[in-house]
Amino acid sequence: MRTDQKIVDETNQMARIIYFNRGYVLPKGFKFYEHAVSRHPHEVQAWNTAREIQLMLTNTDADDAVDNLEE
Repeated sequence: MRTDQKIVDETNQMARIIYFNRGYVLPKGFKFYEHAVSRHPHEVQAWNTAREIQLMLTNTDADDAVDNLEE
């Protein structure tokens, strides 16, 4: 069974790939899920797209996993 942290890490990595393929680079260790409410729409879009992919492939909502980490 995957932990919430593993789900968040996987989704964050997918967001990084999406962001990179759009021509952007971020510092190593950037956490899209902490910036999903940021002002930069490309970061938000990368996280939301990765979240949708995670949901489609694994039936797991990464935002729920993030919420569980915060509790």
